[in-house]
Amino acid sequence: QKIIENNKNFSLLYEQINIDQTPHKENFKKQEINLQNELIRIENLNLILEPAELEKEIVKNNKKLNNFNNKIEKFNQHYELQINSLKNSIIDIILEILKKYSEDNQIDLVLDSKNYVLSSNSINITDLIEDQLNSQKIEISFEKY
Repeated sequence: QKIIENNKNFSLLYEQINIDQTPHKENFKKQEINLQNELIRIENLNLILEPAELEKEIVKNNKKLNNFNNKIEKFNQHYELQINSLKNSIIDIILEILKKYSEDNQIDLVLDSKNYVLSSNSINITDLIEDQLNSQKIEISFEKY
């Protein structure tokens, strides 16, 4: 996880995604304000409208709110897929680096930091893997929303 999070390509992807998300987030914020204003309007109609008419307004507002929430969920899932795609690419490269390292150094077993009983920092190859990964050109592209 540390290697992925410290990877320069991964950081670059996050920057590009943040830039791409900005106008969408602003639009969502405007929509959210409109929905809040609509709720206030409906609350003010409580004294004026009959219960059946008020219920229709509430149902209509709830549909708008559900549509808005669905848009937000779709938006979040879109970017999550983009990030996971790059993570998977990085993991594939890390596995190749580990495979080569283990073959070159005649190592039969490589464990991550969560799966060891006793270890010495002298056998920690995280920095080595991180350096090799950062030296590789990784294609970062993502689908804009």
